[in-house]
Parts: sequence; structure tokens; C-alpha cells
Amino acid sequence: MSLPRVFKLVKDAIARIRSRFYRGPRHLRLGKLGEDLAANKLASEGYRLVDRNLKVAGREVDIIAVEGEYLVFVEVKTRSDASFGHPLLAVDNKRRTRLRQAAGMYVAKRGLRSILIRFDVVTVEFGASSEAKVELIRNAF
Repeated sequence: MSLPRVFKLVKDAIARIRSRFYRGPRHLRLGKLGEDLAANKLASEGYRLVDRNLKVAGREVDIIAVEGEYLVFVEVKTRSDASFGHPLLAVDNKRRTRLRQAAGMYVAKRGLRSILIRFDVVTVEFGASSEAKVELIRNAF
């Protein structure tokens, strides 16, 4: 069997395995996979994950974590290809405002006074090789 054929078989097998764990529309499965990769990246960078996919007054926060003295609100953006541009471009003013509002409500609801907060973004890009490029942008906005 040729090497390209073996790579295709492996790629197809990985896709089948992913589809078993991530049900629903393709874009939601891709987003879930991106969030899982982002959580792994954050953990490997020393973040302590506090919550994931938390709804705060109708606004969803992808990941809440602690790094050092900071409570970090993380937005995760995943793209399957470059046709829509870099994932960071999707974190526009409206999304930043909504995340800031959610963070404010989260902190107030839990009575966290004089805590340092920060907003990070994790971008996940899948290329032609189906390898994920995961990038952490600290203090993104």
C-alpha cells in the first residue's frame, strides 16, 4: 500500500473517531474540538481551568481560568480553513463588549472584589494536513 493511501486511511479513521465524540452540525463539532484543544493548551501553559461554556445573563464565556493572580476570560475561535481570514478577526468590538459584560456580571455575582481580570483569545486553525495550529494571545483586549 502506498504511503499517501496510508495517510488517507489514517485521516479518515481520525475523522470517524471525532464524529463519534462530537455529535451535531459540523460547525458545532469543530467549535467543540477547538475548545478542547484550547483547554489543553491553557492547561499546558499553567492555567487552572475554572469553567467552560458558562452562560452569564445570556452571554456565553468559552473558558474561565486562573493564571497567577488573574481571573482570565478566554474567547476561543476555531477555523477549518483560511477562507474567512484569521480567527482573531472574528473577535470584533461587539464580541469584546459582550465578553466584558459577562465578566463583569460573573465577578459581581460571585462577590469577587478587587480581583485582577484579563481577556485572552485562543485561536485554532486547521490546515490541509488536519493538524491544528493553536495560538494563545494573552491580554488580547
